[in-house]
Amino acid sequence: MDIRQFILPAGIGLSHINVYDSPGPDGLIGGGAHIHMVCSETYYTLEGAGQIELLSAQGLETVDLLPAKAVFFRPGIFHRVLNPNKNLKILSIMQNGGLPERGDFVMSFPNNILTSPTAYAKAVRVTDLASAITRRDLSIQGYAAIKQAFAVSKDDGLKALRAFYHAARDLMVPKVDGFEWVLKVGAQNEVKDSLDACDFIRSGRTAYLEAARHSALYPLTEASTPGMAGELHPYSLDESFLVDGRKVA
Repeated sequence: MDIRQFILPAGIGLSHINVYDSPGPDGLIGGGAHIHMVCSETYYTLEGAGQIELLSAQGLETVDLLPAKAVFFRPGIFHRVLNPNKNLKILSIMQNGGLPERGDFVMSFPNNILTSPTAYAKAVRVTDLASAITRRDLSIQGYAAIKQAFAVSKDDGLKALRAFYHAARDLMVPKVDGFEWVLKVGAQNEVKDSLDACDFIRSGRTAYLEAARHSALYPLTEASTPGMAGELHPYSLDESFLVDGRKVA
């Protein structure tokens, strides 16, 4: 089966998210806290209203999420969606489909878990909604410690953030080869196709346009998958990657 049929335009990932509507250990309603190591992401609000906390080297910022509003963030920024009205639905537009939710994220677990690959692998894996909520709550514990460090001083915050980044890097190293494979068959191949199209136009060739195909995806009729921010309906048929980033043989 040609994996190209699974690639969305530009190699993006697209997911409908019903944000969690139960409170975390700090009493705030919403999703877990995590970063991505490779991918940028955009949240587009479909329904309801809420906020997103963004924690980076510049400190903490809370941004309102309103219908038709988009918020994007680069790798390394902690993001946590808040759903105080319990009505928030968002569309996640993710750079490099096939990486997020399959390994390029790192959740902000407490340091004793974050620095143990075995403990982290056990804590990050979920089998149902209940275990996803347990994972979310654990991420809030570690995230709260980093937030508190920034509340003390920027220097303390940066020290905590850099320690997290170093631990996250150690967790990601075994997955990098798998990430590169996904990038090559996805985003890189999409760029190559566009560059090839430019060459075809210059040379007067149009036959490539006859190979165009289309697809329609409506995942909301399928069972949801428990994610980090909420219950996911991915706009993708591709199940060829494992959670650790390796391709299924």
